[in-house]
Amino acid sequence: MPIGLLKYGLRRRYPARPDLPPPCDLKRTYDVVIIGGGGHGLATAYYLARHWGIRNVAVLEKGYLAGGNTARNTAVIRSNYITPASVRFYKEAVELYGRLSNELDFN
Repeated sequence: MPIGLLKYGLRRRYPARPDLPPPCDLKRTYDVVIIGGGGHGLATAYYLARHWGIRNVAVLEKGYLAGGNTARNTAVIRSNYITPASVRFYKEAVELYGRLSNELDFN
């Protein structure tokens, strides 16, 4: 592993993304506060709003949303499932991925 990549990964501060809007001011209270704006944190916020109507949610992230491991580790949908249950799981995941992209107007 190149030493530069290791140093970058161990930084506490990451370069700003100039194409993203600046962070907004925090409100005094929220119904839910989610620590981490990766895949799990963003999915939690999405499902709280979509299925439970909870929209007063703060997602706190030290870098930019979906910019850490999520940006590197979820770039590929793989298909190496061999059991019938795994095949159904994979099919549902691919369909969900397509629906979310359309619903959120984000690719």
